[in-house]
Amino acid sequence: MIELKAIIKRIDYLPPFPVTVSKALHMLDDPKVTPESIAEVIKFDQAIATNVLRLCNSTYFGLSRSITNLQEALVYIGLSRFREILVLSGTKQYFENKIPGYEATKGELWSYSLSSAIIANELCELLHIESCQEAFLAALLHDLGKLILSEYITESLRDIYARVENEGYTFIEAEKEILGYDHAELGALILEQWGFPKPVIDAVRKHHEASSAGDTVIDDVVRISDTLAIIMGMGTSVDGLTYHGFDDICQKYRLTQDMLDKIMGDSLEKILVIEKEYGVTREET
Repeated sequence: MIELKAIIKRIDYLPPFPVTVSKALHMLDDPKVTPESIAEVIKFDQAIATNVLRLCNSTYFGLSRSITNLQEALVYIGLSRFREILVLSGTKQYFENKIPGYEATKGELWSYSLSSAIIANELCELLHIESCQEAFLAALLHDLGKLILSEYITESLRDIYARVENEGYTFIEAEKEILGYDHAELGALILEQWGFPKPVIDAVRKHHEASSAGDTVIDDVVRISDTLAIIMGMGTSVDGLTYHGFDDICQKYRLTQDMLDKIMGDSLEKILVIEKEYGVTREET
C-alpha cells in the first residue's frame, strides 16, 4: 500500500493550478466584479489569454462575430460561461501526457473529463440547478487523483483486474484495497491543497460512493455525469469495469430514460465541437 507521505510528495510535484485562473475564478464569485477587472488580471498571462479567446471564438459558443479582446469576450459570453472557459484553460495541462494504467491511448482521460463536465452542464440546465458552475468544475476535475495513482497502479493492474473479474469488485473498490487509496479520495486531497471550494471537493470525493441523505445536488450531478460519460463510451479503458450506476438519483430528480437520452445526444454534439476547437485528441503512444 502507498504511504500518505509519498502521496503528498507526488501532489507537490504536480504543476500548481494556474494562479491567473485561480484569481479570476475567485473574482467571479464577487457579484460586483466588472469585465474590466477580470480582463486586467488575465491579459498578462499569454497562454491563458490565448486559450480564452480561442474558446470564445469557437463554434461551441456560436457567436455571430469574432471576439478580439478579453473585455469584449466577457461582455458577449457572460461571466457565467466565461468561468467555464477559464476552468478549461487552466485544466488541460494536467491531462496532456499519457497517464499509465488509466489510459490505453493518450488523451482518453482529458476527453472523458471534458465529456463529464459538458454533461453536467446539460443536467444542470435541464433541472434548473443554480450551482451549475461548481458542478461543471467538479465534473471536469473528478478524476484528478488518477494523476497521482498512475505512478503506482501499473504494477498492480493484474491484481486489480483479478479482483474485478473473479470477486465482483468494482475497479475503484479493488484500487483502494490494493493501493490503500482510491483516485476519488486523492482527487479531493489535491483540490484541498489547491484551495478549491468545499462543494467541489466533496463532489469529487463522493463521485463513486452511494448517495446518502446529506448529499448535495452537486454530488448527484457529478455522479450522473460520470455514469453517462461511461455509457456514451467516453470513459477511459478501465472505468467501465463492473461500474455501479445511480438509479436512485435518477428517481430522486425524476430523470426518465428519454431525458437521459436527450442529455447524451445534446452533450455529444457539444463534446465533438469543443474537442475539435480545443485540440483534444486521442493518440496512440
